[in-house]
Amino acid sequence: MVSEPLDIAPRAPWLVRMTSPVQCVLAFAAGAGLQHAFDLPLAPDDIRGALHLTGTLLADAGLVLAVWAFALFARRRTTIIPAHTPAQLLLRGPFRWTRNPIYLAQVLAYVGLALMLDLPWVLVLLPLPVLALQYAIIPFEEGRLRARFGVQYETYQATVPRWL
Repeated sequence: MVSEPLDIAPRAPWLVRMTSPVQCVLAFAAGAGLQHAFDLPLAPDDIRGALHLTGTLLADAGLVLAVWAFALFARRRTTIIPAHTPAQLLLRGPFRWTRNPIYLAQVLAYVGLALMLDLPWVLVLLPLPVLALQYAIIPFEEGRLRARFGVQYETYQATVPRWL
């Protein structure tokens, strides 16, 4: 069994306040800038088409997953904003397989776009937003959900993985 990471959110409140899409966009933009400044070699032409197709599939999967999760939030009339108090605990749809489908969708879209746009530096920087999610944002959200929903959330947390 994999243990959950320590909650560093109290030591990095600025990281929690900066939303995860912003962190992904900043890392992506920095990677694109690095690609322009320090051109990493691209994949050979004979496999670039396959990488572009893979990227398209990943980005599309991320979009579908995000829309599905957002629709469930709207349908259940609960907030998607981590700092707000949730009205409902979502347990259906993609939340049956991952506690964080929106973050998973972000990572899929990030990787997909990097592959589609031939930006290897963007992939090199992917650990930065993922680490922020894993060690600051998600633990902060989980603490709020545990405080709001108690045993119901702890049971959910014990049966559904954080990512996949």
